[in-house]
Amino acid sequence: MTVYKEYNFGGQKNPLGNFGALIILILFFVVLFFIAKGIFTILSYVAPVLLILSLIIDYTALIDFGKFIVKLFKNNILAGILAVLLTIVGFPIVAGFIFFRSIVRRKLKSITSEYNKETDYAEYEEVEEETEFLELPKIEIPPEDPPSEYDDLFK
Repeated sequence: MTVYKEYNFGGQKNPLGNFGALIILILFFVVLFFIAKGIFTILSYVAPVLLILSLIIDYTALIDFGKFIVKLFKNNILAGILAVLLTIVGFPIVAGFIFFRSIVRRKLKSITSEYNKETDYAEYEEVEEETEFLELPKIEIPPEDPPSEYDDLFK
């Protein structure tokens, strides 16, 4: 005799059964797509302004990105071509990344310059070295047992 077990995760009162969770998952990804599309659209309008601002804030971020692309071309031509294509397609994201990087670099430079301005020396006291640092008692080594026939087994 064969026994079949049925597991129902949706419960008895769920009219959609297991398809309810699938529909909610699909709706979640559709909403996520439209949010990403909206952010990308807004970023595409703001990207030229972000690029100019990043040049004003710290131009070395853009130069380093260019050096990164050139290094990719030198190491692997296919990776360099792919990076250029992705930079062209994802220009708004790249502009946002360069803008973020220039802001972080500016902040790091200001923090390091403030740190370097503070040159207060810590007070210290010279301690004369003592001749007897630590005296330890001598360790007595126990005498070895005389050799036995049992020791011959391990030779």
